[in-house]
Amino acid sequence: MNRHERRKQKKINSGISNLQNELLKAIQFHTKKDFKNAEILYEQIILKEPNNYDALRHLGILKQDLGNYEEAYENYLKCIKVKPDGFEALNNLGAVHVRNKNYQLAIKCFNRAFEINQTYVPTINNLASLYHKLNRPTQALDMSSRALKLQPNNLITLNQYAKALIINNDLNEAIQILEKYHKTFPDHEDFALNLSTAYKEIGEFEKSNEIINIQFRRNFKNLQYLLGYSHIKENKLNKEHISYYEEQLAQGNYMEDDKVLVCHAFFRNFSNQGKYDDAAKYLIRGNDIQYKIKPFNLEKEKQVYEKIKSLFIQTKKIEFEKTNKPKPIFVCGMPRSGTTLCEQILSSHSKVEGAGELSYLAEMSGINAIISPEDIDLVKFEDVINNRNASLKTRNNYLDALETHAEKNPEYICDKMPHNYVLIGLIKFIFPEAKIIYCKRAPIDNCFSLYSHKFTELSHQYSYDQKMLAQYYKLHVTLMDFWIKKFKDSIFVLDNEELVENQELISKQLIEFCGLEWEDQCLDFHKTKRQVRTASIEQVRQPINKKSIGAWKKYEKYFTELKTELDKK
Repeated sequence: MNRHERRKQKKINSGISNLQNELLKAIQFHTKKDFKNAEILYEQIILKEPNNYDALRHLGILKQDLGNYEEAYENYLKCIKVKPDGFEALNNLGAVHVRNKNYQLAIKCFNRAFEINQTYVPTINNLASLYHKLNRPTQALDMSSRALKLQPNNLITLNQYAKALIINNDLNEAIQILEKYHKTFPDHEDFALNLSTAYKEIGEFEKSNEIINIQFRRNFKNLQYLLGYSHIKENKLNKEHISYYEEQLAQGNYMEDDKVLVCHAFFRNFSNQGKYDDAAKYLIRGNDIQYKIKPFNLEKEKQVYEKIKSLFIQTKKIEFEKTNKPKPIFVCGMPRSGTTLCEQILSSHSKVEGAGELSYLAEMSGINAIISPEDIDLVKFEDVINNRNASLKTRNNYLDALETHAEKNPEYICDKMPHNYVLIGLIKFIFPEAKIIYCKRAPIDNCFSLYSHKFTELSHQYSYDQKMLAQYYKLHVTLMDFWIKKFKDSIFVLDNEELVENQELISKQLIEFCGLEWEDQCLDFHKTKRQVRTASIEQVRQPINKKSIGAWKKYEKYFTELKTELDKK
């Protein structure tokens, strides 16, 4: 290299060094939340070097911090164009998709980033978090375990691991971790909330409530604490709390999801005080906001149901090898129809264990999402029905997964995913030894319970609009009429009102249907010390009562649309 070339290279190196220094300075501004100066520096760097991957990415992060998600998205796309194997930008792009609730695209981005770099902990944590959000226990635990091995002292990683343990029914280890770190970091929101959840799921309501009450008093402006605090019947929001949140709503300071949380918390608060007019006002307001986020496509759902029925017009049979694995009991029906109570009664029997709501059957049969599956998933599902090898694989994979929930040596394990009622034809086809229990409840009570509950994410969007909810409920009835007519007495119909009126008689019929000998502890289901992960946590820790029957009547004048639509022939 001659003198001219050396000078030229020195100049280039000097320029690179200056850009790196400018980038570090910009990141320092960014870290200190001096967004204005950080943005100016990022843009100056990009002006000098349009393909500077790091500057483009950090500018995207800044835009995301400011809530400018479209601009952030565009920046990340530029990053990936500059550097197709830029796993950091792919991870950032996945986070934007999560924020926009495009979960399948998010999974693709995160998985691609993970393929490129399997030691980048932010991606692994994001995957663990998303799998938890989508209720995929095995995958959540797998990813959080990987992250924990890489960074055992990372607080985000520890929290994700504890959350994964909770949804994998390993509460003892989860509580040990959460107690330790909640004690060390008492103001850390995630450790407090997750520890409260863990205690609640094993029926330790006093411990759960104490954590929420303490945290709420420390910071009542935290939305998650507000939601937990309002759900405790003894609590009452004061004027300061109400004024603060009403002002935030009026000024438009919240995203749509957060507006829904505030409205739902206020509904619970006023409902607990018997102020039903105020409660109804916030319930309807919150549900209207939630439904507008993503209106439900009932016509598509009708097509799905018709397609599934067409696959089972003719009864299908296939020979299976006998197995010593626990047999499944499928407890299904509309959500809020009594499925948790049914499982609690059954799991009080010495030969039955309850596994809660499992997503295995839908995922393993290709349909993936039972509510509003994609067309391509229906094609996969049809192949499972028509292809003997695919049928056998689905059966064996499901039984293997179910067995992981056996703590003792049960004869049966309950899977109480409510929407498995859609898959009753498949269940009868590949699990001839299984028991199927369909839970039903007075339509107006069931629908009101759905309408007044805040589900996670977009999982039950049909339930936030009164007319749509009634139509969806009646659609579910048409499918159940088809299954019951086809399979007759092999489906046990558990009527919630009959169970409440005649607990012992109906409970004995239920146990007899499962081919089991009666055990008296099935009447004391509320004493069973098992994990419960549904909205009915508190109800099933109490003896059977009539409190929820006719609860809608307190709000009757606000639910004429729901009632009118249900009454239509």
